[in-house]
Amino acid sequence: MSVKEKKVPPKLNKYMHARNPYRTPPSFKKLASVYPEFRPYCSYDVGGKVHLNFKDPKALRALTTCLLHQDFDLKVTIPDDRLVPTLPLRLNYLLWIEDLLMHAAHCETSDVIVGVDIGTGASCVYPLLAARKLGWNLVATETDNINFTAATTNVNNNDLQDNIIVKKVDDKTVLQGVLDDADIQKQMYLKKKEVNDNNDDDDDDDDDDEVMSELNNTPSDTPCKHTDGDDNKSMKYMFDFTMCNPPFFSSEEETDSMKKSKKQRGEPISSPTGCIHEKVTTGGEVTFITQMVEESHKFKSKVR
Repeated sequence: MSVKEKKVPPKLNKYMHARNPYRTPPSFKKLASVYPEFRPYCSYDVGGKVHLNFKDPKALRALTTCLLHQDFDLKVTIPDDRLVPTLPLRLNYLLWIEDLLMHAAHCETSDVIVGVDIGTGASCVYPLLAARKLGWNLVATETDNINFTAATTNVNNNDLQDNIIVKKVDDKTVLQGVLDDADIQKQMYLKKKEVNDNNDDDDDDDDDDEVMSELNNTPSDTPCKHTDGDDNKSMKYMFDFTMCNPPFFSSEEETDSMKKSKKQRGEPISSPTGCIHEKVTTGGEVTFITQMVEESHKFKSKVR
């Protein structure tokens, strides 16, 4: 009687971005020797090779926080019941954005890059990596109080307040209420202006004064009319990109049914993490992305 073989997910290292450092897997042995907090989750075989139980959320949390510190000098704390980001995938996303900015938007490496991370999570991982590794500036939004507090703490603990703004928003907020926030626009405009002044012509000074005059006299919850129009000649982009890792499901029941539908695809390597708030949104992923698309069209003159 033949024994049915268990399906094993393929290794995806070869599909990672060419500049992703995790194309070469990290050494668990090295991590265990340097980080005592990682050591309890390791096991050793007879050959001395170190193994990690990816089904244990605590082990995943220790792995992620230790790698963030070892590879990016980032001190990050993630609450027990919150999403633990997978670093190789997060880096892929940022590196793809970097490619688009360089090759499609024709940004220079010296440009001040400003992005928006919608639903940053407790770890605030995208903004932290973007600021530390790529030198970008991010506005990070969050609807959940625990995630907002943790994200703010992680930014402050790494002295990245000058690069990252964490903004608390309500459950229905995606882009509207963020891209048209006058306080945020002013801070990001000043960042771009400070560096770009050296490269701008004197003829642009009047436009700069007009923008600053409007932003200084606009309440934070009022749209900035200067950048809402379609006149590309006078318009100044406030943001270079938006990004998001949206909730997938419309209900807890849907998350359970999805687990059952994956039986034929092989058992996942790692255990899922995160609270229900990070997995479920009203209407599911389609409704969320539809709103994002509609608001993207509305604010098309604000984002490169």
